[in-house]
Amino acid sequence: MRKTLTLLGLTVLALLGVGFVLLASAGEETGRNLHHSATYFVTHQAMWLCVAIVFMFLAARFDYHNWRRYPYLTVCLYLVIAGLMFAVLFAPETKGSHRWLRLVGPVRLQPSELGKIFVVISLAVFLDWAGWRIEKFVKGTLPAVSILGALMLLAVLEPDYGTTMIIGLTGFALCLIGGMRVFHFLAMGALGAAGVIGMLVFNPNRMRRLGAWLPPQVLSFFGLPPPTGDDPAAYQLNQALVAISHGGVSGLGYTRSMQKKFYLPEAHTDFIFAIGAEELGLFFSLGLLVLFTTLFICGIRIALRAPDRLGRLLAFGMTFLLFFQVLFNIGVVTGCLPTKGLALPFISYGGTNLMSSLIAVGILFNVGRQIELPKPRPRSTISPVFS
Repeated sequence: MRKTLTLLGLTVLALLGVGFVLLASAGEETGRNLHHSATYFVTHQAMWLCVAIVFMFLAARFDYHNWRRYPYLTVCLYLVIAGLMFAVLFAPETKGSHRWLRLVGPVRLQPSELGKIFVVISLAVFLDWAGWRIEKFVKGTLPAVSILGALMLLAVLEPDYGTTMIIGLTGFALCLIGGMRVFHFLAMGALGAAGVIGMLVFNPNRMRRLGAWLPPQVLSFFGLPPPTGDDPAAYQLNQALVAISHGGVSGLGYTRSMQKKFYLPEAHTDFIFAIGAEELGLFFSLGLLVLFTTLFICGIRIALRAPDRLGRLLAFGMTFLLFFQVLFNIGVVTGCLPTKGLALPFISYGGTNLMSSLIAVGILFNVGRQIELPKPRPRSTISPVFS
């Protein structure tokens, strides 16, 4: 397991290094235009990294059994995060949604990023406590879905459909691993999906994004007009695909991207993968996929060898949490999924996302470190007999 943890640490360091190198180029033009500094985003990301590393080490050193040993701590932190996600609904709107709480000056916090972490912790603690009762609907399925549903509802009200899907998929994957009946899983999943789709239909911005992604044949079948060239949703996806195609196999060269010069929106955040593919080509894309695959394999290996049920659930949850974010971000940038705002872990600019990603890694280290620890031998209950 020591080799797995070493490989995990080296993989995360490599991803962070790639992220800073890419951000230095992708955020150059936007930083110079908005903040009169080409290094603005790299500098602020470095500040967030210092904070995130502290939380990662705390997550790695805080014995994960304490979440079960002191359930009031888990409940209190869950309620705090839920309260922050509720408070953000009254924050000023930014780009059509309420996602950020302003702390000091330009520093902002995105509570939904922390919500991803604590929904995994809370759900893992409950599933570990529930045991076989998870097969019961009232005593198992309903409380588990309530833990998920509360934060999913707050996320969808922001609205943040990307985070909603990440929380939902990670949570339901954990429930299946924890022993939830497949029928209960499918019923609750269908109910949740119906609710999200219902809210999606009445959100014109998201419907435009969906229309920009669907093939023209599907749109014509439902009598919907195809997106126009100046539609922001279609424009963003088209520019991302242009960037990837321009990169080809070897790329245009580092810092030589054209799309980052205000052609591709969110070039330093959600669509930074397209800038990397344009500048560094197919080799960058494949190399990044190899790193994320290595991270996923390390997480799964830690989960399979976890010393107990709680550790196994936490490790699976954190691994799926990172995996689904990578899957959705790259799927969106390459046009395989509808456009939605979702950061690429360790790579995209965003302090709260960086912090939540490193906390997830810290918890994986926490579980992995305890796999080979010697277990205390129980004392014998047989009284010694002396002749």
